[in-house]
Amino acid sequence: MNSSRREALVWKTNRFYSRYGSEVENLSRLVEVNLAQLCLAYALSNQLPREALEVVTRVKPLTSFLDKLERLGWPDFYYPTDVIRDLIGARVVCWFIDDCAGIRQMIEQSHGFRVQRDETEDFIANPKPSGYRSIHLMADFTYDSVSGSDGHGELTPRTMVCEIQIRTRLQDAFGQLTHDFPYKFPNLESGAEYQETVARMAESLAEQDRAASQIRKLVREVYRHEQREGFSTASKPEPGMSPRLPGDA
Repeated sequence: MNSSRREALVWKTNRFYSRYGSEVENLSRLVEVNLAQLCLAYALSNQLPREALEVVTRVKPLTSFLDKLERLGWPDFYYPTDVIRDLIGARVVCWFIDDCAGIRQMIEQSHGFRVQRDETEDFIANPKPSGYRSIHLMADFTYDSVSGSDGHGELTPRTMVCEIQIRTRLQDAFGQLTHDFPYKFPNLESGAEYQETVARMAESLAEQDRAASQIRKLVREVYRHEQREGFSTASKPEPGMSPRLPGDA
């Protein structure tokens, strides 16, 4: 490609991260808070401890952004999400595979996220050949952007697309273990032995996920018992506050 065009895109990317990097980081935290609230509501509705669903978010680093632009052939863009949709990425990690579909439905029904259903990929129902399993959602997240001139600040409603992955802890372990292999060792992924090994590993973990789902009923029963034993009718949680479990700091 034309080197001057490449340099222009690198300059544009650096300029974006320099000007808007902190705002995107704030948006990442907002996404995390909103997802955490949905997970809390889901856990309470399903008599599960809140730790049964964990949320993590991240902003794609500048170096990763540039690497992806290179893999895509350096396409031009006005806004980074025009070409790279996972500038903000979020992951919901569940104890039990039964809850992956449930939290997906809750995200789809939420007010803060508008899921682009035509871009949903369910690799739990239809695993990749490597055995990779996860649900991938693309969602528009609504937020208030601050703009100002002449000493006056204004709030403007805007949307930012983000990628949300939903998976179990075992699926997450598999995903993290195998994620960097093709990038660090480009010829590894094409090898038959590698493909067979990771596929067997993924199927073994999937079997353990199915076995773990048998524990879910027992966990719910114990959690309900602890709630009954740990609280009296005289000390109810305030509206909007989640119950505190025995041992909470």
